[in-house]
Amino acid sequence: MKVNILFLLFSLLVTNFSLISSTKSSIISLLGVAPQDENYYKTETIKCRNGSKKFARVQLNDDFCDCPDGTDEPGTSACPHGKFYCMNVGHLPVSLHSSKVNDGICDCCDGSDEYDGEVKCPNTCWEAGKVTRDKLKKKIDIYKEGVTIRKKEVEQAKQAIAKDKEELSKLKNNEKSLRGLVKNLKARKEQIEKAEEKERLAKEKEEMMKMAAEDKSDDEHKESSSSTTSDSENNGLSDEPSVDQKDEYENTEGLPTDGSESTEGLLREDLGRLVASRWTGEKTEHQVEEVSPNKDNYGGNNEIPEGTDDKDHDNSDGVTILNGPSLLEKIQDAAQNLFQAINLFPAPLDKLDANRVRKDYEDSTTRLSDIQERIASLTEKLKHDFGMEKEFYFYYDQCFETKQDKYVYKVCPFKDASQEEGYHITQLGQWEKFENSYGSMLFSNGDGCWNGPDRSLKVKLRCGLKTELTDVKEPSRCEYVALMSTPIHCLEGKLEELERKLESMYNEQLQGGHDEL
Repeated sequence: MKVNILFLLFSLLVTNFSLISSTKSSIISLLGVAPQDENYYKTETIKCRNGSKKFARVQLNDDFCDCPDGTDEPGTSACPHGKFYCMNVGHLPVSLHSSKVNDGICDCCDGSDEYDGEVKCPNTCWEAGKVTRDKLKKKIDIYKEGVTIRKKEVEQAKQAIAKDKEELSKLKNNEKSLRGLVKNLKARKEQIEKAEEKERLAKEKEEMMKMAAEDKSDDEHKESSSSTTSDSENNGLSDEPSVDQKDEYENTEGLPTDGSESTEGLLREDLGRLVASRWTGEKTEHQVEEVSPNKDNYGGNNEIPEGTDDKDHDNSDGVTILNGPSLLEKIQDAAQNLFQAINLFPAPLDKLDANRVRKDYEDSTTRLSDIQERIASLTEKLKHDFGMEKEFYFYYDQCFETKQDKYVYKVCPFKDASQEEGYHITQLGQWEKFENSYGSMLFSNGDGCWNGPDRSLKVKLRCGLKTELTDVKEPSRCEYVALMSTPIHCLEGKLEELERKLESMYNEQLQGGHDEL
């Protein structure tokens, strides 16, 4: 009986010792492994990260380097390329080179790197992490407020985009209608201009004809005066013509009436017509056929033939007087009738209507140009990528500046970036794209450097309550890097990550506490 009891007690001791050893071995085997990598080491057969070999789980942290990259020895100094992960609960975790493990120096604030017991390292993470925790708290507060601002700006951006799209649609419809109106007004305007040009040319032609008629009248007047004087001398007329020789002959006494073929046999009336024909250019019967005394002589008396207008004769002395229209008036009347017949003189244009059409055309053309310019501007704007939630929409028409030393740096998202020194401007690049999941902006193809590449700028975004451009540097020749804080980059996912990190720093029950090892 006593033997059985002793055997039972011995078995319990062995079992407890095995459990304690197994637990301690498990803890030690995962030393130096980051929490996010623990699942990688749970399988019985583990592959080296570089894929070169495989090793059994019992070979993990056995102080013998099986993998060239140190995958199998995260908690020892056996592999020259190994990395040891310090949990540092209450402070920030750190990765050390494996050569610092059990080297007699406390590198981790939780003392986990000196687990062989040669050196006693106190856990100073809580005290050392106070500044870090305070900074993290402040950062979380900024993120919380920034997330609220970002939500408002995203909502406003979505409304602005919808409004601009609606405006663009209306502008396109208005452009279509206005284009038709401008086309009609242009056709009407051109019609008016053609009519005005036709009227102008007709007036010029009329003026030229007037001048030509006046010149011709003067020439015929001179010829008629010369011919009348010659005829009077040849036919025995008075050597002294009357003072007003242009209109009448006052004295025709002494003219023979023997009916000969010459003008001497003409009656006084016929002589008057002959003289008048010399003025008007018309032919009388005596110029076409022979003068017949029997036909045209009415008995030699002074009676006026029937049908003869009293207004053309002076009954008192028998002298014929020419009172008809002048040659110039006849030519003008004939030309006017001819032009009207062939529609050279259309109805006069309404000047007020013509001016109104011109003004309407100019106003409509200006309005159409403004609409087309606005359409082009909106189309260019809306083609850009403004982020997953259109959060960067309001940055399209904004520029951000910062002054460093003698330079002023200017960044205009979706357009360009520049460096200004006085009146000299150097282009750092044209807008290219977002990078790193909208975490940075890239500007490229700026002004070339002397014997170097074209300038470029990368703007890294950080969470901030105001949008500010800061810390512009040139880490490589002609390659600039700047930081920009903005509420747009205060992401909810990042806020949750920071809150989890702070929570883990306060959790002293996590593995890695030096005293527990």
